[in-house]
Amino acid sequence: MTIAIIEDVDNKTLELDYPVAVGESDRQYYLKPAALFNYMQDLAAKGINHYNPKYCWDELYKQGLGWFLIKFRVEFDNYPRHISQINLQTESRGCQRLNAFRDFEAFDKSTGERLFRATSSWLIVNLDDKSLVNVQQQYPDFPLFEKREDDLVMKKVRAFDTPDFEKTFHVRYDDLDINGHVNNTVYITWAMEVLDYEFRSMHVLKSMDIYFKHEVQYGEDILSQVKYDKENLVTEHVVRKLSTGEELCLIRSEYSKI
Repeated sequence: MTIAIIEDVDNKTLELDYPVAVGESDRQYYLKPAALFNYMQDLAAKGINHYNPKYCWDELYKQGLGWFLIKFRVEFDNYPRHISQINLQTESRGCQRLNAFRDFEAFDKSTGERLFRATSSWLIVNLDDKSLVNVQQQYPDFPLFEKREDDLVMKKVRAFDTPDFEKTFHVRYDDLDINGHVNNTVYITWAMEVLDYEFRSMHVLKSMDIYFKHEVQYGEDILSQVKYDKENLVTEHVVRKLSTGEELCLIRSEYSKI
């Protein structure tokens, strides 16, 4: 999955350098997952504006519409550690019916070493009635998705019945994004926070699959659950609305030992 920055004849690609702040690394100097996803979310917003301003967040919002991230897969070559600056690249891969697709690649700015690659799926949603917009029909000039041999494949993520551990959280004002809903990166923080200290200290992410199912509002209470497969170094996560048990986000992560 190579992003062709040099061949950006249609404004489909964009790259930016992101300096890593001190507070974005953990006690072992690994980049915090939420910070990493914040970079990609930021570049996705800049990337769609770079491609065509009429699809940008602000213009869609004027029409009562918004971009929503639905699925994400990231695979790490080397999980970012002792990194001062990340070169992040993104490419709009076009749409297929309801879904628009976007890829990412990241490199250590100082060495040129590739850190990870990722792929994502997005929807345009009516903010009032929550109906979905058929991107391919509504915006016929939006490029169509064309599959490549080296594309990442987003894996299915399923819920489980009996968690090994769970923890509750309360939705704060600072958890909200520009649409007034909890930002996608917060779900990742809720999921990772349920892992025990020893496991987090001894393992680093190898891959992550995320399925964002439903939004959550300010003031609600959240239940984050995890199930371990320590033999295969896999964790499965379900983030639920505490009051109803509704599934909000599903995550499956694979790890390597540090």
